[in-house]
Amino acid sequence: MPHSLVQMLRGVPDFSPLDERSLLAIVGESLNLFWRAGSLIFEPGQPGDALYIILSGEVVIWAETGEEVARLRAGDSFGEISLLLNTVHRRRANAVCDCELLVLPKQAFMVMLDTNQRLAEHFDSVLHTRFPEPVPDLSQAGA
Repeated sequence: MPHSLVQMLRGVPDFSPLDERSLLAIVGESLNLFWRAGSLIFEPGQPGDALYIILSGEVVIWAETGEEVARLRAGDSFGEISLLLNTVHRRRANAVCDCELLVLPKQAFMVMLDTNQRLAEHFDSVLHTRFPEPVPDLSQAGA
C-alpha cells in the first residue's frame, strides 16, 4: 500500500508526471509544517526557498497592492514562481484557517526538475503561461 502522502501527491496536478518512486522522494525530502489561522507563510522580499503543497486548510495569496490574488485549498501548490525564477517572493501568503503544508525545499525541488524531463517541461509551461516575457527554459538540464 502506498504511503498516504504519496497518494495525496498523486492528486496534485503539478506532480501528475511523476511515478510513485519520485513522489516518495518528494515525501522524503519534505517537511510537514503547521500554520495557525492568520499566520504569515511568506511575504514579499523573502527568498523563494520552498514549494508549498496544501495538505489541509486554505491559503490566500495577496498582491503587493493588498488585492487578493488566489485562494488555495488541499491539493494546491504555491511558491513555485519564486523558485523557478530564483528570486524573492513578490506576493504574500497567509493561512486562512489552520493549515498543514508539505514544504519541499528549493534544492530538492531543483533536483526533481533536473532529473525528471516531464516535470521540468510542466513547470516550464506554468512559468511561460504566467510570464510571457523571456524566462529560463526549465526543460534543459541544469535549469
